[in-house]
Amino acid sequence: MEPDGGAADVRGSARGAVLVVTATAALVIMWQAAVTAFRVPVYLVPPPEAVWHSAVLHWDVLLRQTGTTLGAASLGLLVSSLFAAGAAMLFTVSRDAEQAMTPLLLAFRTAPVAAVAPLIMLFTGRGIATSVVVVTIVSFFPIFVNLRRGLVSVDRGALELFHVHDASVWQQVVLLRLPAALPFLFTGLRVAAGSAVLGAMLSEWITGTRGLGNLILESSDMREVEMLWGAVVTAVISGLVVFGLTSLGEARATRWRRAGARAG
Repeated sequence: MEPDGGAADVRGSARGAVLVVTATAALVIMWQAAVTAFRVPVYLVPPPEAVWHSAVLHWDVLLRQTGTTLGAASLGLLVSSLFAAGAAMLFTVSRDAEQAMTPLLLAFRTAPVAAVAPLIMLFTGRGIATSVVVVTIVSFFPIFVNLRRGLVSVDRGALELFHVHDASVWQQVVLLRLPAALPFLFTGLRVAAGSAVLGAMLSEWITGTRGLGNLILESSDMREVEMLWGAVVTAVISGLVVFGLTSLGEARATRWRRAGARAG
């Protein structure tokens, strides 16, 4: 059964790649057709060929700025995942902690990131640390909410079995609830992936640190429209890459679950 499952995964990945390439080609064709049909000025929306030429010409700049943005987004996702896991597990084992901390988390959630980012910069300075903190803020809640849901959605029969064997609350969380909640965790990560890249770019806009956000701002000021659109397209691709990596991580981490389902 395992080889068949592996082959199915390969076929699914290949089919997904073909669909992505097809959709990308269709978008590029629509872009070119719209620019040509409506005679859109080049200083507003350049044709795809001009954007591609600019991206090839300045590939080193795009690569450096993309690396900075993706680094901040990845670190922020990691930090937010650790905080979200800790809070979700604490709320699962302690009702008092949940009642005490929920208002604080809600207040934390409703704070406008664009207004808070300059305050964060005062403490962390101009650099990647500010971007990591901003990404942590915008990514925390999607991960926390989904993981919390997964921790309380455990199979009742398995939970009763742990009770019969006198397992402690933390043993139930670590050995039963957390493994069962992995699909929910990766769902939260996929939702937070796009927000993480946008959060990093927002921080770069506000603080002026290097990255795709600052590159877009500088290109706009310098009226380098092709470079601006190249940076925008690169940001979109970066978000899709982060989304794809989280999906790949889910497939790897939950392989045992799918294998068990096929065996059943």
